[in-house]
Amino acid sequence: MYALRLALKNVISRKSSLVIILFISFAIALLFVSNAVFDGTDHGLERTFINSFTGNIVLRPKVDFPLSLFGDETPVTGALSEIPTLVPYAKIKELALKTEGVKAVIPQVTGYAALNVNDCRIPMSFFGVPGSQYTGMMSSIKIIEGRAFADGESGVMLSKDALKRINEESGTELGVGSELQVLAGNGVSFTIRSLKLTGIYTYDSQNPTLFRIALVSPQALRDLMGMQDYSESVKIDDSEIDLIEENNSLDSIDDLFGAAGDFEGNEAADGPELLPETSGGDSEASAGVVSDGKSSVWSYIICMTDASANENKIIRQLNKAFGENEWAVQAVNWRDAAGGSVYISFYLRIIFNIGIVLILLTGFIVVNNTLTVSSISRIGETGTIRALGAKRGFVISEFLCETSLLTVTSGIIGCILGCLFTFILQKAQIGISNTYLMQLFGGKTLTLAVTASNAIQNIFLSVLLAVVGCVYPVRVALRATPVEAMRRQV
Repeated sequence: MYALRLALKNVISRKSSLVIILFISFAIALLFVSNAVFDGTDHGLERTFINSFTGNIVLRPKVDFPLSLFGDETPVTGALSEIPTLVPYAKIKELALKTEGVKAVIPQVTGYAALNVNDCRIPMSFFGVPGSQYTGMMSSIKIIEGRAFADGESGVMLSKDALKRINEESGTELGVGSELQVLAGNGVSFTIRSLKLTGIYTYDSQNPTLFRIALVSPQALRDLMGMQDYSESVKIDDSEIDLIEENNSLDSIDDLFGAAGDFEGNEAADGPELLPETSGGDSEASAGVVSDGKSSVWSYIICMTDASANENKIIRQLNKAFGENEWAVQAVNWRDAAGGSVYISFYLRIIFNIGIVLILLTGFIVVNNTLTVSSISRIGETGTIRALGAKRGFVISEFLCETSLLTVTSGIIGCILGCLFTFILQKAQIGISNTYLMQLFGGKTLTLAVTASNAIQNIFLSVLLAVVGCVYPVRVALRATPVEAMRRQV
């Protein structure tokens, strides 16, 4: 207690103490406000993306390149990497549904193509999903015109903002029922499909990342991207088995085909009969085509969890099960599933915080130098105290109390100022018009969030400065022996 009183007297007696407290308080307040901005951004992005397209957890193929729901996240220097499919899909889906905390799953395939409208090509990310199931699970999606495409139907849905951008760039007035040409390239050729716009929807939150998404029927996207779907095994009944065995017993291959005259009518003379051409290739009559609900050709499984579920625990549990089964699959959180659009904010936060920490280090140097000069000028006083019986621990506690009074007080004042500034900025409702900033901050309005973890981190940083800041001054104070110190005092 005496060490605290002595430290308080020394802090009050120095005129530099107020300057140090104000400097560190300002730096802490700035750090608090910046983290409040990024906390608000993270929470906003999390709510927006989870309820719009990522879900809480995404199961994706294990690959050697960065992969998100938009596909390959590697900077494009050549051809895009092909996205593998989940194998074995049915067992992976079953495992996910049996995992505690997972309440719903929905599959997805992804393709990158362009809408060809009025000779204007607009690149889009196409999400092949079961239409009505997907819009029902993503609570942020609200259909305002038309409807979701049905299972097996060839169709596409666009957000209101995406459609507005397409109409502006192409100079057209597309709407529900319009035929859209989708163009995809595979390096040497192009594939074109005509899809009907069945619905227009909106998102609860505005984010430019969402404007480049188009929802399309899965089989139409598979056809467009050249993905073969042979999911359904062929079932053969007893009569067909007997026919095969009978054919196998024929003496020669000529007996299998017979003569042209064996057929009724003139079909043989007129040539082979052609199957009717299908639009989009997703008719159930097409060879090798199966309905969306029966297909096993999917690249992702999006999982929604219960509100009280521990997502990190579920991810670890799923990845452990995938490893035990030797499946090339991994579970990731919403941030990894969203890709680079989210990590921009994450990295910017780190860079900004590094800048603030550098400012705090400057404050630390000022505090350290001030205490060092003070310890040198008080060597005589320190020596006298030690000669009267004070231990080394008393001197250490005295300097620790001084630095703590300076830094912890500054930290508390900084957090209070940070809360005040955050409240003012929140009430101001600062609008954002720049597209890049909208993507960075997750909307058209700057959102801030005051969290207990933010305040605790800043107080902890203040305590760390106090501990580190007293090390060198203590060494200086203890360097002289009590006899030398008392001689200086005399």
